[in-house]
Amino acid sequence: MLPFYADSKFVRWLCGLVALALFAAPALPGSAEADQVIAVAGPMTGLQSAAGIDFVDGVEMAVNDINAKGGLLGQRLAYGMVDDACDPDQAEAAAKWIVSEPPAVVIGHDCSSCSIRAAPLYAKAHILQITPASTSPTLTEMGIGTVFRMLGRDDNQGRTIAHRLATFRPHGEIAVLDDGDIYGKGLADVVRSELKSHGIIPLVNESFPSGARSYHGIVHRMADAKIKAVFVGAYDLDVAMIAREVAAAKLPIAILAGDALIVPSFLEAAGKAGEAVTFTYPPNPLDQPASKALVDLARLHNVELGGEALLTYASVQVWAEAVRQANSFDTAKVAAALHSGQFTTIIGEVRFNAKGDILGAPGEWLWYRWHAGKIERAPDASVL
Repeated sequence: MLPFYADSKFVRWLCGLVALALFAAPALPGSAEADQVIAVAGPMTGLQSAAGIDFVDGVEMAVNDINAKGGLLGQRLAYGMVDDACDPDQAEAAAKWIVSEPPAVVIGHDCSSCSIRAAPLYAKAHILQITPASTSPTLTEMGIGTVFRMLGRDDNQGRTIAHRLATFRPHGEIAVLDDGDIYGKGLADVVRSELKSHGIIPLVNESFPSGARSYHGIVHRMADAKIKAVFVGAYDLDVAMIAREVAAAKLPIAILAGDALIVPSFLEAAGKAGEAVTFTYPPNPLDQPASKALVDLARLHNVELGGEALLTYASVQVWAEAVRQANSFDTAKVAAALHSGQFTTIIGEVRFNAKGDILGAPGEWLWYRWHAGKIERAPDASVL
């Protein structure tokens, strides 16, 4: 069976261990009596482990809230977590383990490459999958009727990024970089295509190896090309490294990035240089009035919820409400309810289209930045 956890502090300790594909632990008291299990799949270790911590925090609070109100259709919920380390091969192994003891729903994965690799395995086993974070269009273009996402797609995100660049840097003093990953390169390729439609060809246009010790060569090439703005398609720590090196070189380059920068680990890694970076994200869950009570409650337990924790909480909310509407835990019936219903969550009203993509305001892309340790709406793009 999936390992059960109920204390997010345990997750923080766990994330300091050597990365493993899967974790097993003895069931906590009472967990064996749970009627329905939620599988939480994400990077509990590795460079993206901050997202995994958010995932577990969000699911834990949602499960506790539902159980405190009598459970779901009279049944008690529990959750188990599985580590994919943001690696598709580990994600496939994790998915195979999950389907061996099928849960009621999978909340995950975080990285798009992992969701895409795991989704067919869940579909074959008739397991519902809701991702709070994977943005690659490929995921919902696979034709799987039991896959849903809780934020917008990268094709729309890329158009938002390219529009900002083209509007305020129409003369093309632009660079576009990516880490070669499905998420980073996929997003950067949309930006490249959209810029081309505006007649703009990036002066520096290349991929780089994720996790490098330094990006001095790229920064030097941007300096030589007199770049004024760069989009970096990558996860938070690589963007942080580039931001630090641009700042150290005292280059007047505006840095733009995608939704991966929502995690506090970006600012921790980038330091003061991180405040010069703007990034896209849906309407910030932390700004929603409905989320305030949840955030305050978590703080009483010394847990600081991030944006992805709130999206994960909302993922459990929509699943639970769909179960109620279907009056069943049956995957096909719950998926039908998700496709046809509208759900009130801490991030607002949520609906899905036939592909499983989120509709309305929660799927839109806005501009943010980190400032004084907090996320705020970014200033007008004329500062680029």
